[in-house]
Amino acid sequence: MRRPRVVVAAVQSPFLSGGAERHVDRLTEELVERGVAAEKVSIPFFENTHFDVVKSALLWRLGDFERFAGEKVDAVIATRFPSYLARHRRKVVWLIHQYRVVYDQFGTAYSDFTGSAEDLRIREMVRHMDAESLSEAKRVFANSRNVAERLRKYNGVASEALYHPPPLSGRYRRGAPGDSALWVGRFERWKRPGLAIGALAHAPRAKLKLVGDGPERAALESYARSLGVESRCEFLGRVSDETLVDLFSRARVVFATAADEDYGYVPLEAFLSGKAVITVTDAGGPLEFVQNEKSGYVAAPTPEALGAVLDRVWDRQAELAQLAERGRAIVEKISWDHVIDSLLGAAGL
Repeated sequence: MRRPRVVVAAVQSPFLSGGAERHVDRLTEELVERGVAAEKVSIPFFENTHFDVVKSALLWRLGDFERFAGEKVDAVIATRFPSYLARHRRKVVWLIHQYRVVYDQFGTAYSDFTGSAEDLRIREMVRHMDAESLSEAKRVFANSRNVAERLRKYNGVASEALYHPPPLSGRYRRGAPGDSALWVGRFERWKRPGLAIGALAHAPRAKLKLVGDGPERAALESYARSLGVESRCEFLGRVSDETLVDLFSRARVVFATAADEDYGYVPLEAFLSGKAVITVTDAGGPLEFVQNEKSGYVAAPTPEALGAVLDRVWDRQAELAQLAERGRAIVEKISWDHVIDSLLGAAGL
């Protein structure tokens, strides 16, 4: 019997790798494990100028995704902008996120788009491309309710939240809590690692390990020195998967500080490692799993507020373990079987 051939449409940002890239890699692997002839197809995303964004989108639009190597492609699963501009009669969208700098991040410090005539024209072009290409899909899923709500708000497109396990699912393990809180992610402004560093100034017993790298690293190290907390703040850089699993297992508590995260793996990774999470009121996706004093802690996005929580719960090991267990009960039900069945079913396969 012929295996269904499915293209997973990914977007490549050269020299950058994060949750979105791991997401599509794992999706492709899970499809293959279930007998699907799946192949990840990537096109570089150009954004040296704002108009490059439009040209990147057109690369997807002009391609023929119905056949490759002389054989029919049975379905395309598109992920983030602009991959869902690909044309296919059985296109299913599982939206990681749109081009956020022209939507929810427009007018904030996280977007370099302005109110100039040129930028407004490009914003309108992106909106038009999104509306047309998403309307072609057999079905649209989002990777969280947060992403689904943005899609409804800005484009009037209905979608269903389809959660998936974090990248190393099956490998996370519980361990005895160590002497440090943990922050994991890319050092970018909107990820706000500085909030976790700043919290140390208000929690004198606490220590912090930060995993990741990015353009803000030097500024963050300088910030830690300026606060006098550098001796309690360890920058680990990028680490191997096994080291990351170990760090989660030995954390005292885990921070999730990003602003309006699409989905956010960190709370799920923490819960599966038996650790409680401290997040913020504007975290977005993590708030779908972290409820204040039910499965973690939710504080205002300030160093003072986060530090007050960190200091208060630092020695409350029983409380932290109880909240982590409640979180674990929620996220361990999320499975790839449900994801794959939903996507293939929507494509009619």
